Amino acid sequence: MNNDGRESILRTINSSLQTRKLYPPKHPSVIGTIRRLQQQLSEFFRTKTKLVVAMVNDELVFDDIPVARGREDYPDLFTRMENKEIEALIFEKGVSEKELTSFIDVMLDDSIKGDNLKREFSKRDITHITVRSIGSGKGVFLRVYNDAIEVVKDTMNDIRMGKLPRAEPVKRVVGEMAELVLSDSSVMIGLTMIKNYDNYLYNHSVNVSIIGLSLGSFMGLEKEDLEVVGTAGLLHDIGKTGITEDIIKKPGSLSHEEWEQVKQHPVIGERIIKRINGMKELVARLVYEHHVRYDRTGYPEVKGDVHPLSMIVTIADSYDALTTLRVYQKPYQPSEAVKILKGLSGKHFDPLMVERFADMLGVYPVGTLVRLSTNEVGVVIRANPVDAERPVVKVVYDKEGNRLTEPFELDLAASPDAPQIVGSADPCAREFDLGDFFTKEVS
Repeated sequence: MNNDGRESILRTINSSLQTRKLYPPKHPSVIGTIRRLQQQLSEFFRTKTKLVVAMVNDELVFDDIPVARGREDYPDLFTRMENKEIEALIFEKGVSEKELTSFIDVMLDDSIKGDNLKREFSKRDITHITVRSIGSGKGVFLRVYNDAIEVVKDTMNDIRMGKLPRAEPVKRVVGEMAELVLSDSSVMIGLTMIKNYDNYLYNHSVNVSIIGLSLGSFMGLEKEDLEVVGTAGLLHDIGKTGITEDIIKKPGSLSHEEWEQVKQHPVIGERIIKRINGMKELVARLVYEHHVRYDRTGYPEVKGDVHPLSMIVTIADSYDALTTLRVYQKPYQPSEAVKILKGLSGKHFDPLMVERFADMLGVYPVGTLVRLSTNEVGVVIRANPVDAERPVVKVVYDKEGNRLTEPFELDLAASPDAPQIVGSADPCAREFDLGDFFTKEVS
């Protein structure tokens, strides 16, 4: 597309914003500009499948090409992207007039920005337009994590109310988590230390998705398989919506009848996912199989081979459960949880996959509280791929055992004179909240 064509699309986007400010949605001027924009985009998509309009250093970039004209020519577009903290608008082939109309309305609503903007797009069925928000350092990791919690909550609430949930919000947030895992898996794994005991089901679902995405990425899965694993992890317990909350949240041991009901949640989950439009069938299979063990025990009964990707979700599910405080179990340190998984290797878990999982996390996984040879105590925040016994830690207690008001980062592999890890420390004994620590790390 030549320069005139690019500028025509930008002018029409800007004109659509201006016109909608003056007239109601059914006004002929509004309908006319939206229709013109849809036609221009359709022409563009004859040779392309995606158009990215980005803002870089106060300049517009159209499909990777800087635009000669600037703020004075597209004032409304500039202003709206700035106010909503949008780094880029992504239009995809197939965008409809209805989506464009809703998109313009959302862009003009000053109360919607950031992660709320993405959620509003989902609510209004805007599936061929997405936004990339301006990240403020690591804060984007926590925003996406919290957004994923809301997506799981909304999805499960829809099911409880008898509504069929939509696939688009799930796909969007899994895609965002996958991108962040690829950019810095240590930060994302650190966030899985967030354990909200009042909303365990939601946090656990997000944590399993992140851990599964991290392992899948470490194993070199293709993008399509990675998204299936992330989606199955996020929805692996969706079938628990079909079991009464009295049983799910029961503090004591379950009766035989209650346990038999709980064992039905993979079956219920598979049925739900198969009914969701746009959800890949393989996701349903992984959800069905996530409690089937490597030796074919567990539940429910399966015929034929278990899908290899199912074991990723199984390992992620077990690891997060082991590192979480439960009524019947104190939380294990991440390093202890890995040892337990290894001990069950060949029975519950695929031995090769457990080894890859252990390789990914290292000797001292992210989130492990460790005591140093200096008697200081720190939290492992990043693994060292070269020397697994010398990760990067954030020192949180001094030599005398006093909590530091300003923790400091220490790379144990930086020099031969750096302190060494002498063992793990118990966060429960110190009432040290790992979830709170990692929340502050990325805030």
